[in-house]
Amino acid sequence: MRKLFILFGFALLATSVAQAQETRGMEVSGQYQYIRVYPGGGAPSSSCQGAGGTFAANLNNWVGLVGDVGGCRVTGLASGSSAHEINYLFGPRFSYRNYGRLTPYAQVLFGGERATASATGIPSTSVNSYAMTFGGGADIKLTPHLSFRAIQFEYLYTHFSGVKQNNLRIQSGLVYHFGK
Repeated sequence: MRKLFILFGFALLATSVAQAQETRGMEVSGQYQYIRVYPGGGAPSSSCQGAGGTFAANLNNWVGLVGDVGGCRVTGLASGSSAHEINYLFGPRFSYRNYGRLTPYAQVLFGGERATASATGIPSTSVNSYAMTFGGGADIKLTPHLSFRAIQFEYLYTHFSGVKQNNLRIQSGLVYHFGK
C-alpha cells in the first residue's frame, strides 16, 4: 500500500510539472518607443522618439525569450544637427498568466546600442555601446491572437565613451500571438 501511495505521488507530481511547462507559442509586436536620454558628463537630457518591435518565444506558461529592436530620433536639437539611436537587446521575460485579460510581465534584456550624430557641414559619427534594460509592463488581451501592450516601462543603461548613462524607456503598441 505504501508503494502505491508513493507511485501515486510521483504520478501526480509528473502531471503537474508537465502541465506547468505547457508551451505557450510565440508573439511579435510593433510599438511606439520613447527614451529619455541622460547623456551624463553634465550634458542636458533629451527626448528620443521612434518605433520598436519584439519577437518572443514563450518556453512555458511563465518564461519566454525575447529579442527587442528599436530606433528613435533625438528631438529638440539645434537647427542643422540630428541624432538617432538604435538598440538591439535579448533576454528572458517572466509573465504572470492568470488566464484573465491582463498579463503583467518583467524582463531583463542585454545587448547593444548605436548612437549616430551629425551636423551641417560635419560628417556624421557613430559609436556603439553595451546596453541593458530591466523593467516590465502589461498586455491587455483584445482577441485570442491580439493584445494591446498598455505600457512597458524600463530602466535603460548604456555606457558610451567611458560615461555611464541612466536612461528611461517607455513603449506601447500591439502584440500578435501565434503558434500556441
